[in-house]
Amino acid sequence: MLHRLSLRVLPQLHLLVTDQPVRKRKRLVMLVPGLVAFGIYRLLKDVLPLSEPLVLLGLSGCVSALAAMWAYRQGRGISLQDSFQQDGLRQWAWIVGWIGVAYGVQLSLLVLAILQVFVGYDFLIHPEGPAMMAMIIPCTSVTRDAFEIGVVQRMAREGTVVPTFPNGQALREWVPQQVAMVMKWGGLAIVGGILSSWMLFGLGSASFQPILQSALVPVIVASISMLAFFAGEALYEQGAERRKPHTWLSCLGFWIWPSLTFALTYFLVLVGLASYVFRIEQISQAGFLAIAASTGLVMTLYSLYLGWRKSYEERLVTIPENIQRCPFVMGMLQQSKAPESMPPLLPHGDLVK
Repeated sequence: MLHRLSLRVLPQLHLLVTDQPVRKRKRLVMLVPGLVAFGIYRLLKDVLPLSEPLVLLGLSGCVSALAAMWAYRQGRGISLQDSFQQDGLRQWAWIVGWIGVAYGVQLSLLVLAILQVFVGYDFLIHPEGPAMMAMIIPCTSVTRDAFEIGVVQRMAREGTVVPTFPNGQALREWVPQQVAMVMKWGGLAIVGGILSSWMLFGLGSASFQPILQSALVPVIVASISMLAFFAGEALYEQGAERRKPHTWLSCLGFWIWPSLTFALTYFLVLVGLASYVFRIEQISQAGFLAIAASTGLVMTLYSLYLGWRKSYEERLVTIPENIQRCPFVMGMLQQSKAPESMPPLLPHGDLVK
């Protein structure tokens, strides 16, 4: 879900996808796939064994992939054929395979886990209601994100400089350059997640552990990931003019969203994976420790990277939109204003390959 975090945390991406005309059109686009997903579920529930988790997840992934293709095309503003030619196979494989199938399956697991842990509405016992929600909600969310990514791609092709395209390429290039920092914060997150999960086993019975672990472990993980985000900001600010310190209110807001929200999301996705893919009826202590460690590692890695990338983007340049659309002017401004340690800003054509 790095793309989702990037679209809301990184300043340029957030600006592009929250523009009022984009938001208004996005609301209309999101209505269609949800209704289609509901219709597909109603048509196929008597044909396919949708009470089987793998069948449901497979269907949800396929429907979400179709929704991602359609929504991306809507945001992109050109035909599918032209988009294939301009954006390339690799871009479309990411849209269909990751934003569509993988993200859709993750969200389906999230819905099933929320219903099981916090509502006591187990899909394996009462399949119809959870199955319907596990198709409609992911399809709608995938549509939203694919549409926003299409808008970003369209704006980049039109000349707006997009320093970070939300496909994870910048993260993959950044990690090898900051191995020591990643290992330091990743190790802290793993230890913090394991300790927080381990301490909870003395507070309740095994049957009560899912809700207890899901409610409290993300709190610790969110706190560590918030500190990692600030460490990522400071990592880029070394040698540069220091920004104003964060207020308690801004820290609380960031801790709630995205830190706590996504820590809980990742934790529940892994709980859903254990319960409905691996069919583990009662997750063991070792299982919860592994889930807590994995959640802490992923959230801290993403937060560390996003803190660095956000600080990097904010220090590029702050200029009007009409100037941003001129890559030649942007290039000159960047060379004159960026510190020597700043990595070069790629032309928009390179960013979206």
